[in-house]
Amino acid sequence: MRLTRYGGDCYSYCMLAAGHLDLVVETELKPYDIAALIPIITAPAASSPHGTQPAKRRPHLAAGDPRVHEAAIKLLNS
Repeated sequence: MRLTRYGGDCYSYCMLAAGHLDLVVETELKPYDIAALIPIITAPAASSPHGTQPAKRRPHLAAGDPRVHEAAIKLLNS
């Protein structure tokens, strides 16, 4: 990990969609906070850490690459 930021909100997701970030993990967003961001990130790169729909559970996890997303889910659930 080269950089950690706190409180990026939608900016983090836009940076992710543009390919400037590999992973975004949010712990305090509500379902209505993430719902508008989901179309920015193409599925299956957005979910809860358990692999469920992001609007259904917290925390939220998004990755710019489905492989990074899958690896993060495995790491967070190990």
